[in-house]
Amino acid sequence: MMNTLRFTMTLAVLLLTASLLPAAAVAGDGPWFDLEKCDMCKHMSGEKGLMEHMEWENHLTKDGMMSVTVVAHGYEEAFGRAMANMEAAGGKMMAGEKMYLCGFCQSYGSLMMAGANFENFESAAGHINLVSSRDPAVIAKIHTHGQRTIDEYNKMVAVQGEGHEKGHGKGHDKHDH
Repeated sequence: MMNTLRFTMTLAVLLLTASLLPAAAVAGDGPWFDLEKCDMCKHMSGEKGLMEHMEWENHLTKDGMMSVTVVAHGYEEAFGRAMANMEAAGGKMMAGEKMYLCGFCQSYGSLMMAGANFENFESAAGHINLVSSRDPAVIAKIHTHGQRTIDEYNKMVAVQGEGHEKGHGKGHDKHDH
């Protein structure tokens, strides 16, 4: 069971996972989020206090989805270590080591394999990731991934009793842009 009430994923882990997906073991019917067992996600939860000091929100857009991750002051170093550890795990995957990936990481990887476009921006507000396409079939896949992420996050937060604070996995329809 997770020890944290807040959950976040960053683009770095997702893009790394997406580029390495063919070498990864699949999660099958496992959980959508698995901060303890996913060989990518566990690096985020392994940094003491980091997960509690990050905010994550997702929004569906006309052509895809947008994710925003904000790391609290004083935790950027921990965030950097987590990213470095995920990069090292990615290197192992590239070398052929099989790894367990949660449903979220697998799905995100499938978006890259389907031809989705990924754009990343760093701002004073946080880390911003846009996933989009002009292909209606790929847009549908992005929306399916995004809505499942929003839904699963809301379930996780509700189970943990935190409620739905502003920005945490808010459900937005496909035309919220």
